[in-house]
Amino acid sequence: MKPGPWTIIYGATVFILVAVIGVSMVYTPEPMVVIYNDAMIEPSQNWNMYRLNITHLGLAPEDCVVGSGLVLEWRTERLNHGEYAASKSSPVVYRDTVFVGLDTGALVAVDRESGEIEWSFYTRRSRNGIHGSPCVDPSRGLVYIGAYDGWIYAVDIDSGIKVWENRLGSYIGSSPTLYNDVVYIGVEMDKPDGYIVGVDADTGREVFRTDPLGDHPHSTPSVDPVSRCVFIGENDGDLYSYWLNGSMRWSYHTGSAIKSTPAILDGVVYITSWDRKLHAVNISTGEPLWVFTSGASSMSSPTINPDNGLIYFGNHGGLIYAVNSTTGDDVWRYKTGDMITASPTLVQSTNTVIIGSKDKGVYLLDAMTGEVKQKLELLSGFTGVPVAVGDHLYLFDHLGYLYSYRMG
Repeated sequence: MKPGPWTIIYGATVFILVAVIGVSMVYTPEPMVVIYNDAMIEPSQNWNMYRLNITHLGLAPEDCVVGSGLVLEWRTERLNHGEYAASKSSPVVYRDTVFVGLDTGALVAVDRESGEIEWSFYTRRSRNGIHGSPCVDPSRGLVYIGAYDGWIYAVDIDSGIKVWENRLGSYIGSSPTLYNDVVYIGVEMDKPDGYIVGVDADTGREVFRTDPLGDHPHSTPSVDPVSRCVFIGENDGDLYSYWLNGSMRWSYHTGSAIKSTPAILDGVVYITSWDRKLHAVNISTGEPLWVFTSGASSMSSPTINPDNGLIYFGNHGGLIYAVNSTTGDDVWRYKTGDMITASPTLVQSTNTVIIGSKDKGVYLLDAMTGEVKQKLELLSGFTGVPVAVGDHLYLFDHLGYLYSYRMG
């Protein structure tokens, strides 16, 4: 295909004749996919779960070369329908397919080359559908997803056909984390209360449930394979550490609700909170090593560069920060045009931090200086995680437009 400025691909075309004050109008539906440039997909490492891996450091795969110079290949039609403050699903990428959850309750598989939907799996009807991100299990050929109907599902990666399901609670807004054949996920109850629950990856049978957490966990479980602990934050402001045998190790209280996901590196767990602070907590003791005050609430999960120890996150004041992980001191900051609820992704090979704002911009910043390398303009605000694989960047904005960018 040789597109002009753009080419549109329609699904089943529907024309509706509408009478508006005596005037007849023909309504043409939005195209399924808008093509801007030919897609060119090269083999690359995958992005199989929320924030890539179980420690949720926020790093792109090692072979990723995304930096400035991105061009738009395609975008889908609007796939979400709701507008509210909470962050929604972020994509995952496995081979030639992008998977993402929708607030309509559907999990969709999207072809990376064409942008067309390959299959859709529908969860039970619920008010908020799906807000968590999928988790791909290549060894079993499954995709796991939790939904606000309180169920966790496993579907076949190729067909989207359900393999198993289990009702774990009242609601699930968390994303699944797969570790050692167990799928861990945050589960919410009506009280409000919640748990970390683990299910067998083959059958969905429950094998792990923590004590009640005290409030809803919107956070996603992070696993430290060194200490063999799992961590989660919840809306009372508590960060919990549980041994993988199900017993609590410690809890650490921040000053307000935790909406972000913990990041783990070298015996320290990092978390942001609505108390306007970034906390560095010793995994062995549960005691703070330092606390950095940003000046506004944050639900942006921290991203950590293991090479130089810089930590990146955003806040509701629209600021992006780089903080020294040893001292907790501010290294640089950059101001966007609106609040940030998104979490950053670091591409180490190009020294690029990628983060979105509710100002409809996604910023590619120099990781050492905070200088803007490129700004991408979307159709709505961005509240999720930028997914960078190979020479491609995938973005799912707040209204539900899915974008494919590649290096030009």
